[in-house]
Amino acid sequence: MTLYASAWDLRPCFALYSYPHDCRMASLQVSPRRRTAGLQAEPSSAGLRTYLAFVKPHIDLTFVLVAFTGSVLAAARTGATPFWRFTGAAMAVALLSAGAECWTNLLDRDIDAVMARTARRALPSGRISTRSAVALGASLTGAGLGLAAALGPIPLLFLAFALLDNVVVYSALTKRTTPWSIVLGSAVGPLTLWAGYGAVAVPVSLPALLIGAMVAAWVPVHIWAIATLYREDYAAAGVPMAPVVWGHGKLAAASSASTLAMGALATGGLLSIGGRAAALVGAAVALLSVVIAGAAALLAWRPGLASLLVKLATAYLVVVLIAAIGLAA
Repeated sequence: MTLYASAWDLRPCFALYSYPHDCRMASLQVSPRRRTAGLQAEPSSAGLRTYLAFVKPHIDLTFVLVAFTGSVLAAARTGATPFWRFTGAAMAVALLSAGAECWTNLLDRDIDAVMARTARRALPSGRISTRSAVALGASLTGAGLGLAAALGPIPLLFLAFALLDNVVVYSALTKRTTPWSIVLGSAVGPLTLWAGYGAVAVPVSLPALLIGAMVAAWVPVHIWAIATLYREDYAAAGVPMAPVVWGHGKLAAASSASTLAMGALATGGLLSIGGRAAALVGAAVALLSVVIAGAAALLAWRPGLASLLVKLATAYLVVVLIAAIGLAA
């Protein structure tokens, strides 16, 4: 599921980028020659490492952490929980995340062929064929949905919608048409956390609702910062990311609003777990949220802050999730 630049890798290498605020969508069209680049390439060789990189395990692990947080929050409410439900939810999420990477790589292969930072990926470089990518994606998706079904209808429903949101709503329908694509595709975060929760207990508790919603608010902050790093790449590929097509004021307002929502939801979610430790951790998270909000507000005018903001936002997600796990355990 590609909305995340990995929380396990602080390098700004999964970034998206921003262009001058007055550029127009008419200038962002990709030529027919470029649109066909990478579509017909056949693989020269594809070993295990190639396929492993293709499904982006760093992103898969991030989703596993999100789902595991939901499962721990559920176990804190219900008491003793069979271990297989934790592992089953984690495995289902890992399989579906890897499967989603296959589908989004297929959908984006013409874009990847245009952009310098992605041209050497397996599909545009010809190391993996389209047929192999489809077969792998179908296998991983089928296995993930099957495992989710074994956990019950609630995790299956949440994970199926997460997959559709990421692959269909974000990658297929909106990524090339609107700068709001990241917002429309951000539901994959909370749906994954709630699937982890639903694998253990129902209904979803208030802490899980709030922390899941925090993940949705986190996604635009993180991706817009990455987009600022690679704005020229995305402009050249015709992808209307917010930093490519929005003016400074609009980008600053949207980034700040998303960051403040993220901070409020994270703080509220941690406080709702209860206890003195939750109050201390919630206060620390609130303070970090203010720092990130300040950087996000300046991002449009100070693009040099993008790399720092990516790292801060990534660390923020990990801190909040681990804090939730620690408070609930």
